[in-house]
Amino acid sequence: MATQTLLQYLEAGAGVAAMHRRQVETFLASEAITEMDLVAVDLSKSDDSDKALYIVQADSATATAKLAVGFALNSAAAGEKVDVCVAGICQANVDGATAQGDFLCIGSTAGQAGVFAESIAAPIIAIASEADTSNEATVFVIKQF
Repeated sequence: MATQTLLQYLEAGAGVAAMHRRQVETFLASEAITEMDLVAVDLSKSDDSDKALYIVQADSATATAKLAVGFALNSAAAGEKVDVCVAGICQANVDGATAQGDFLCIGSTAGQAGVFAESIAAPIIAIASEADTSNEATVFVIKQF
């Protein structure tokens, strides 16, 4: 963990693929993770230190997958390394109803951020900087980890 805290890349127009105001942490996948998935630490691990090392797709319906930390920057199979945007701007898997400026939280679809509503008992993880296109949008991740 604590792999990078590079926040000084200041080239205008570089896009979200560059380290442009983004903080990245590296985790291990407990299950298959797809690029842009909202991920959570895996609280099902028996060893407490592994709970902060392994990630799963964030899912509001799974008690051990509710502690979202950010969005996967690469796909990975179980046991492989996953870079996760824990703060800053990145592409994200979002609900189809996402509009620019929406607050996002853990959704009911595993790995997908949902639009926050006052009736939802989940923290805001990101803000959409654009409306979704085919369940994908650029978001600004609010640091949780």
